[in-house]
Amino acid sequence: MKRVTLETFIALAHLRHFGKVARQLNTTQSTVSARIAGLERDLGASLFIRAPNSVSLTPKGRALLDHAAEIVAGMDRMARAVGKEPKREGRLRLGVSETLTLTILPPFFEAFSRTFPDSTIEINVENTDYQRDHLIDRGLDLAFLMGPVSNARVANIPLIEFPMIWVSAPDHPLARLCEISLSDLADYPILSYATNSRPYIELTEKLRSAGLAAPRLFSSNALGASVAIAQAGLAICTTPKVYAQQFISAGNMVELDTPVMLNPLSFTASYRTEPGNDLAREAAEIAAGVAKEWVKAQSENSMAINKKRQLDSI
Repeated sequence: MKRVTLETFIALAHLRHFGKVARQLNTTQSTVSARIAGLERDLGASLFIRAPNSVSLTPKGRALLDHAAEIVAGMDRMARAVGKEPKREGRLRLGVSETLTLTILPPFFEAFSRTFPDSTIEINVENTDYQRDHLIDRGLDLAFLMGPVSNARVANIPLIEFPMIWVSAPDHPLARLCEISLSDLADYPILSYATNSRPYIELTEKLRSAGLAAPRLFSSNALGASVAIAQAGLAICTTPKVYAQQFISAGNMVELDTPVMLNPLSFTASYRTEPGNDLAREAAEIAAGVAKEWVKAQSENSMAINKKRQLDSI
């Protein structure tokens, strides 16, 4: 009995759709059907109830599921016992927040491709709400999002944290002020994240607590759109500093010193804890390691720049 057959059975048990399994395993629907039919023939038992648009496990299929997962896990342990990493094949459906596309996504992509040369990644750049919903509904295998995801079937690995800042165009009226007050903020449109997002809700509460009960607060689920509007001088916006830094360095934006301090954005690598989702689990662990190295490299680079400035000022 081949490993790939058991992995196909486990995937179909959870996804309940031949087409979805084919996409996840990077194969064809006919191949998935053939593997399941062969397994049923070898065992002499019907494992799935077929419906027009889905399948479900029979009692014998449910009885087999835990055993199949244990056999696959045992194969992994055997490989590691002799110093080899288990072979992973298939497609990782990855959800990514926009901020991470410019930071840890490229080194993660490189590390994943090196570790799993027989696997591919389907990258979906979406907001946190979309990622969370599709992760729980099995539309994604792994999500890099503003977590954690509060679900008993989802594991969350801390990934990275980014400081948030206020920014505007260099010629915006607030950019000319040495000190910005709450009443100054009330005079201009403010752009933040989507209305049901954590940054938007936290910002609304902070403004209200500071005494600004009715700010002109706009929302956007696309960080790039918010920054573009701010660059045009039409609003000020809140953004991760790491995202805005390229525009600040180019002289297209400036950081504003306001009386409202912003909470940092915290991201997690989140995946479903179920048999057959080993590729997502191991990819999440890779991402955590990549994020740690990225933060270390950024810190070392910052220290080097500061040291150079000190030497240049002597």
